[in-house]
Amino acid sequence: MKIAVGIDIGGTNTKTILARENGEVLFSHKSFTPSVKVKGDERIENLLINNLKDFIHNATAKKVISGTSEISGIGIGIAGLIDRKNGVIIQSPNISAISGVALRGIFEKEFSLPVTLENDANAYAFGEKWIGVGKDLDSFIVLTLGTGLGGGLIYKGKLYEGPMEVGHMTIVPSGRYCTCGSTGCLESYASGRAIVDRAVSSLEKGTESLLSKCCDGNIYKITPEVVYEKALDGDSLSREVFREVGQFLGIGIANLINILGIDAVIIGGGLIGGWDMFIEELSKEVHKRAFKLLTTDVKILKSALTKDGGSVGAAGLLFSHLAGSTEQTTS
Repeated sequence: MKIAVGIDIGGTNTKTILARENGEVLFSHKSFTPSVKVKGDERIENLLINNLKDFIHNATAKKVISGTSEISGIGIGIAGLIDRKNGVIIQSPNISAISGVALRGIFEKEFSLPVTLENDANAYAFGEKWIGVGKDLDSFIVLTLGTGLGGGLIYKGKLYEGPMEVGHMTIVPSGRYCTCGSTGCLESYASGRAIVDRAVSSLEKGTESLLSKCCDGNIYKITPEVVYEKALDGDSLSREVFREVGQFLGIGIANLINILGIDAVIIGGGLIGGWDMFIEELSKEVHKRAFKLLTTDVKILKSALTKDGGSVGAAGLLFSHLAGSTEQTTS
């Protein structure tokens, strides 16, 4: 059975896995995503290459594989706009250092292996269709809640290879600034960064909250995980932050349902642990704003690939690419 590397490069963390053709994960590792783009060996693409070499070395040392000779290829998913034809990352709002980098060709040259490059949320959506809760669904959207907010679409059983930058559709005209350069984007109201920004801005204005005593009193070190923990403790500000995430996600999802007429919305990503904090408000907004005829049978589902969704999907895309290449060769 073939083995592939799957890499999910997010705004904060990079998740790398080894997976079989059936989706079974043999080995995985999470590391911080490099954020620099300077001369010499410290360019971000070189740091990513070194990270993968370390990963393969560790997998070999643990006898999971016998080195690169056992790997069929590398699938990469990354947040941002992708030039699939040329394997170039056009723009990545949350990882600006990698914008303009021809990552596919660089990895192919370094590892002498086939490489696929795709938007991370598209990769996640492919993973859900491959082995996740979307396996038996015809058309659905995947929303990935992490540092930012990504979107992937499976339509009539196939991965839609368009931008699907759901996080950058305008929800609030003249609203909060977004890293993409616009204002009022959904990502600025429903993402890990949005959670932190909303909490910190409220604390700066003097709002009373358990959060003010966290991180040794340094509110600028607050993370989404800290806000979630305090929400569980009953902190009103933290609970309000997650309620707003649900509200704005619901507005965005209602728009998508009205446009696409899908069977389901699957929500995954690093913040899926906060599901219980936002799902009620999300569902309320969806049913209030979307056409009732279109929402009657739409399911709002929690991802089955909560740990390695993007990287599993990236590996799956690599296997799909290899299968397609074989079909073309033999036909």
